[in-house]
Amino acid sequence: MDKPGDFLRSFDAFPKVPPSNQIRSTRGSFASIGMYVFLFFLFWVEVGGYLDGFIDHQFTVDDVIRKDLKLNMDIAVAMPCKLLNADVRDATNDRLMAAEKLNFEGIPDRIPLWYFENKKKVYTPKLEDVLANSMEARFFSEGEHVNEDLPFCRIYGTIPINRVKGDFHITAKGYGYASTTFTPKESLNFTHFISEFSFGDFYPYLDNPLDMTYQVTDENWHSYHYKLDIVPTMYKKLGLEIDTSQYSMSMFDTAGKHMPGIFVRYDFEPIKMIVAERRLSFWHFVVRLVTIMGGIWIVAMWVYRGSEKALGTILGREFVKRGEEKKEGGLLDGEEFEKI
Repeated sequence: MDKPGDFLRSFDAFPKVPPSNQIRSTRGSFASIGMYVFLFFLFWVEVGGYLDGFIDHQFTVDDVIRKDLKLNMDIAVAMPCKLLNADVRDATNDRLMAAEKLNFEGIPDRIPLWYFENKKKVYTPKLEDVLANSMEARFFSEGEHVNEDLPFCRIYGTIPINRVKGDFHITAKGYGYASTTFTPKESLNFTHFISEFSFGDFYPYLDNPLDMTYQVTDENWHSYHYKLDIVPTMYKKLGLEIDTSQYSMSMFDTAGKHMPGIFVRYDFEPIKMIVAERRLSFWHFVVRLVTIMGGIWIVAMWVYRGSEKALGTILGREFVKRGEEKKEGGLLDGEEFEKI
């Protein structure tokens, strides 16, 4: 009869090492080396990811009361400045004669298309690029009108707008608003180049959907309509913060159906996006690393055992035993066999 303590002495909570893992073989050596190299690579990647951190995007309700906002622009239009007008009209029926705040500068010749084709950017910048290159700037001049008779007009500057739904437009004089000057139809050409169009504090190196874009037309009666949905955005990294805005854009153009000009309709979203660099805690990183590497090690063992069994079934046990090291202590090994 077994004693009560015999069960505890014979109990083994850990399974024995399978015989296939007790014998060294060529295939097992190569599999182990490859596994160690892969685990080291994975360890290196995880450590690098922990040190670099990750970019976290969060949406939250905009809790900052903003009464007004800045609109920054730098637009070139293929018409003389003396024929152009710029205005802002918003949901409060407030009209801002933007031409009094913006600079109108005549350009002697048209800007070549290849200049914008080479500089056009369609990508989302990295957080470190935003924070490293973004320095708040401003236009030094305001309300200057020079060389208005030249064939091309550059309109640039910053104007304050109410933080409500509104519309900014560039039209020809005599179209839409009463004016002492009327622009002949044959002089209309709203081919335009946009190098800057942003909301909030002016950061020249922040990329926006309309930055470095252009539209070309050969028709006199042509209008371009842009619809912008603006989202306040906060960039954060290691104590540095940039409070600005970004927007999504949709666009359509018409010929002969609407009043000719460039129309930008904008609206503000009630949410705020926070783009911040974050880093896992050290213990979270350790648990993550051990879990990943342990899981991969177990899966690799299952794959190796399954492949060995498959080779034994298909090619036979003799093929599987090739390259295996002999186990010592067998019946035909040792001094007793040599004496026979």
